[in-house]
Amino acid sequence: MLKQHPLGLLFDIDGTLSAIAPTPREAYLHPEVPSLLEQLKQQAHIAIVTGRSVKSGAALVNVDGIIYAGSHGLEWCDGLPGQHAVQLAPEALPYVEAGKHLLKLAEQEFSGMQGVLIEHKRVGGGIHYRLCTDPEQARQRILELLEEPVRQSAMRLSEGKRIVEIRPPVAIDKGEVVRRFVERLGIRGAMFAGDDRTDMDAMRELKQLRAEGVTTLAVVVRHLDTQPELLELADIVVEGVEGMVALLREIVRGNASASPKQSSSER
Repeated sequence: MLKQHPLGLLFDIDGTLSAIAPTPREAYLHPEVPSLLEQLKQQAHIAIVTGRSVKSGAALVNVDGIIYAGSHGLEWCDGLPGQHAVQLAPEALPYVEAGKHLLKLAEQEFSGMQGVLIEHKRVGGGIHYRLCTDPEQARQRILELLEEPVRQSAMRLSEGKRIVEIRPPVAIDKGEVVRRFVERLGIRGAMFAGDDRTDMDAMRELKQLRAEGVTTLAVVVRHLDTQPELLELADIVVEGVEGMVALLREIVRGNASASPKQSSSER
């Protein structure tokens, strides 16, 4: 895969390049990652594909010259926000107000639940319950309270590790990001690395791209709570963030003598 050019490398953040933290604000990137990404962007196109907003994800990674796709693909930025414009998928615009309404409702309903954290995004957001005394009980209560209001608002719920997300009903996910990235840059070899349920969409898309002639590699970063369904989609499994960083080092070494990345016109 690494011999294919143009080469594209896509990464989730939390649980992949950064250890899972009690709250999103407490997360920090593995200290070797910025340097490794700086080296890799000389030979490959790099994308960060995260459930975080673009601004949150870019602030954590803080490497310019790479693509940031946030909110599972609803947001896209061709570099660090502030230096580059953040684009919101047009299909999501009609759901901005509904998302705000539901998050306000969530704040009212869950204000008395110790350990619940509400995360606002440009469209919808997330309800984190990792810090709750009984996380499974908190999850059930969040789902029960939100199910009907979300249905009435024509939004949808999805889940990740200790988070329930309110998302617009548009056909954009991490798989769509992978395809857009590959087609836009004419990628011939693509790798995606992730650790959570929402990363399955990206890995399924890799399989479809492989059937279309693109060389692909799906990397799962395994933790104690990694879903078996995700592991089934893996071409390579690495152990935790340290395992992911070790793989990045190998890619840097293997790519050191490779041809520089090739630019392609946008499609």
